[in-house]
Amino acid sequence: MASIDGKQIINMLYHATIESVLTIGFSQIGKKILKSQTPKVDFSMGDIGMLTLDIGLAMATRDMLIKQGIIPADIMK
Repeated sequence: MASIDGKQIINMLYHATIESVLTIGFSQIGKKILKSQTPKVDFSMGDIGMLTLDIGLAMATRDMLIKQGIIPADIMK
């Protein structure tokens, strides 16, 4: 089992924070455009679909921002 050092933990927290902020942002944009409620963690298929879409968009946006050099891939080298 590989050990995790402090740099890896900081980089994981960095990526989790970016994806969380982007997911919240896409959720709010969807709420305003679709005039719907913010998805809840529920077993409703509509909520699951919206949450999946928000997270997918956040991941794709994070990857695009990294590839364009707007944000660093890792903050600790």
